[in-house]
Amino acid sequence: MTRPRMSFSVPLFPYDRWPDVDAIAEVARHAEELGFEALTFPDHVIMPVRPDAPTVSTRWYDNAVLTAYLAARTERIRFFYNALVFPYRPAIQLAKQLATADVVSGGRLTVGVASGWLRGEFRTLGVPFRERGAITDEYLQALKRLWTEDSPEFQGRYVNFRDIAFEPRCVQKPHVPLWIAGQGSVPLRRVIEYGDGWTPMVGSLEELERSGNWIREELVERGRDPDSVTFAFGLNFGEPDPIREQASSHASQGRARRVRPQREAGPIVERLEAYRAIGFSHISVSFGWETVADYRREMEFFAAQVMPALA
Repeated sequence: MTRPRMSFSVPLFPYDRWPDVDAIAEVARHAEELGFEALTFPDHVIMPVRPDAPTVSTRWYDNAVLTAYLAARTERIRFFYNALVFPYRPAIQLAKQLATADVVSGGRLTVGVASGWLRGEFRTLGVPFRERGAITDEYLQALKRLWTEDSPEFQGRYVNFRDIAFEPRCVQKPHVPLWIAGQGSVPLRRVIEYGDGWTPMVGSLEELERSGNWIREELVERGRDPDSVTFAFGLNFGEPDPIREQASSHASQGRARRVRPQREAGPIVERLEAYRAIGFSHISVSFGWETVADYRREMEFFAAQVMPALA
């Protein structure tokens, strides 16, 4: 296994804290100037409201539309959907959104693929929750055909098309990178069958190394280059952000992924080197913040004190 170059992304969540989309664009440009690889976009269409439980966040932008806006305001930074819930949108429309976002951004889109978890959202959208895994698998097959075949055709349980033209196609070839989200047997199988990357939500270093080794072995068995699949992970640095922790509690189950203290680069670099040693080359950086000024300060610290040590 080669020692990968590390790249970093910063999150846009929670959207409620941004005063407007212009503020997001200004910070996106600043992140680009600081050398961050990407911005990460969460995905919900609506947020169910329950009287017996706090709502995580109520403001959720459409990812494709927000990407188009930010692409026009930036030049190099990538847009990483981490992760897009595939069953929420019909397959053909989803393929069109993603291909168009890749075109208008000049090939700067990376798509994390998730099957979803929030039952109330599935119910409101009219999508069968118990079938979300099968829908995700079929959509992955259908999207790849739409993006790569001159006369795409697909006959499945959830998607059917033939005798159609589909353009524009993705700028990136053969299509936008698809990074499979999640840990466990089903997501790992998807990485082998469909993925250009793997972005688990949780896991200790030992668990991630074990799964990563399995992925590489399976890729070799199938004649794929294991170095062609990107391993990405998300880490929280410094003081916890309660909103982010609440939002990710379905995946983390209380297992923190935090490095302290925030103002000492040494422990952060040491921890990141441990992830690089087991093959992870992209880290989505999270930190506590309340204002845009806080967000800028945290980015600047990480870019100045941590990133150069991992170049």
